[in-house]
Amino acid sequence: MQKRLIILLFALIGFQAFAQPQAGPRGERPPMPNAERFTERMTKELNLNATTSKKVNDAFLNNIKKMDAVFVSKLEEKDKRAAMDANKKEFQKSMKSILSPAQYVQFLKLEDERPGPPPPPPSGGRPPRQR
Repeated sequence: MQKRLIILLFALIGFQAFAQPQAGPRGERPPMPNAERFTERMTKELNLNATTSKKVNDAFLNNIKKMDAVFVSKLEEKDKRAAMDANKKEFQKSMKSILSPAQYVQFLKLEDERPGPPPPPPSGGRPPRQR
């Protein structure tokens, strides 16, 4: 009797582990938290009013949707990079039309301060383990 109960308990625990929600591809995530965080930061750093803040939020959401579409596409890596660079230039152009000249200069400074992607590992493989 106890043996059956223990087996049943392990089976239930095993099934529960498989029932956890799986993370979908990048294109399925809602972009709202990133857009809200970006908009709050820009509103604070650039002293934006409510109307301009809304326009910045809309531009950022549009940017994220385009980036996700490129990310999940079946393009080759260099084509993806070119599409992302073109999207970045388009986003900066839209920000230039939304912001005042002084705010845009400050926006570019903030963009330059952001850390870039981490460097690739040596020889294209996994980095060596730290011991």
